[in-house]
Amino acid sequence: MKKTNPSYPTDLSFFFFFFKEKKKKNQILRAKTAIVLLQKSKNMNQSLRSMKNVLRKEMRILLNQIPSEVIEYESSIVTEKLINSKEYLTSNHISVYISMPKAEISTKHIIKDIFEREKICYVPRWNNDEMEMVKLNSYKDYLSLPVNRWNIPEPGHDEVRDIANELDLIIMPGLAFDHQGNRLGHGKGYYDKYLTKCQQIYQNESIPKTIALALDSQILKDRSIPISQYDQKPDLIISYNNIIQK
Repeated sequence: MKKTNPSYPTDLSFFFFFFKEKKKKNQILRAKTAIVLLQKSKNMNQSLRSMKNVLRKEMRILLNQIPSEVIEYESSIVTEKLINSKEYLTSNHISVYISMPKAEISTKHIIKDIFEREKICYVPRWNNDEMEMVKLNSYKDYLSLPVNRWNIPEPGHDEVRDIANELDLIIMPGLAFDHQGNRLGHGKGYYDKYLTKCQQIYQNESIPKTIALALDSQILKDRSIPISQYDQKPDLIISYNNIIQK
């Protein structure tokens, strides 16, 4: 019997169709993979938020039980440590949080010291989900600030004030800290977003130093704070018994 060679299609449209279908299948596979990864990431974020919120609840209960005398005493020690630190002494433009009436280190005497040393003082002003640092003109100006819904003195939103465009040091609060230098905020992300913005504006060489102030009860002794890639570590954490570096 005579052997015949198999015939192959000479029309290239078959090959184009084959590769087009293969490309489409790959795109569908990549899309399905992306959806699975996105769902996993979403579940992890929800779990992380849940763990943070549980810790926040525990810390608020704990901190509200601390006597005002203890807070006042620890605040005085932490203030002395801060105002004698190299980071503070070499800074001229300083942003400092205005403390709540209880449950955290008081910054009243720090603000007073900033003006006594003729440094320039900026404090937070909140606008929805954003925070800006605005200039205080004097210690008397600080004492006359109106109180916001959290019972914290805050510059009025109808006041025209200089906004910080040059900072050497940011003194920040927190709800809890661990010995790895991680910080847990109150949940709004004000400082994390502000520090990210600073990194974009100031560039690497001139990014402001950051110091967080803490009561000893705010330092977790045997566990770590759950963190995400967006959480910012302060360069230094100062408490009554601890100095934790990044």
